[in-house]
Amino acid sequence: MTSFKRKGDMPGIEFQVDQEHSGVRIVGCLTFLISAVAGYLIINTFVPNGGLLTIGAALAIAVALTYAADYLGKTYWPSNRAIQFLDDMILLVKGEQIQGEIDAGQNVNLLQWHFEAKRHPRVPKGWYVVANALEQDGEYIVSYSIASPSDFEALPLSRLSQKYQRKKGKKDDSRDLREAGGQRRIAQAEFHRGELGAEMSLEDYHAYLDYLADTYTSWMPKEK
Repeated sequence: MTSFKRKGDMPGIEFQVDQEHSGVRIVGCLTFLISAVAGYLIINTFVPNGGLLTIGAALAIAVALTYAADYLGKTYWPSNRAIQFLDDMILLVKGEQIQGEIDAGQNVNLLQWHFEAKRHPRVPKGWYVVANALEQDGEYIVSYSIASPSDFEALPLSRLSQKYQRKKGKKDDSRDLREAGGQRRIAQAEFHRGELGAEMSLEDYHAYLDYLADTYTSWMPKEK
């Protein structure tokens, strides 16, 4: 969370999002491929016929350089997207373009959900995608993060988070209308997450929910 001043306006608060944007991922992939090949050729020059030892050393170098490139990319190459708080307005922006706008002085609906993050190369098995949506008159601002089960339990208002049933099973007559309606609302919000969702680090996601709860007491649910 950082403060900023925009064209003479009163200072505002913003949360940078999408640290690991597509540009950072592309640089990471290219770094791994180039450094693996270059490392192999250089090591093979000094240690000919090294076989598997040469390959292993080249891969180790590639992994180390990829982690370094990933760290530097996240630190010095921002995505130019942020969630900003200006007076009573909450904005999702990309540069000067507004991608979502919520009037926090009016009533806002909060929806929280989670589901297991499967088939993700950087997420351990059993971890969750945790998400929330601020909705007002069909306008959405959706943010999300990745959390372990214990970190999820420690998040503000985790008790209100609904588990999203991503796969439709057979029709269950015992499923009540309220649950079905909740799943439909989550599915709609999840669609917006896929389109314009703002990914945060878990630390920022926690701070973001705390800031909402402390600032907008008229429509944010209470912790207890």
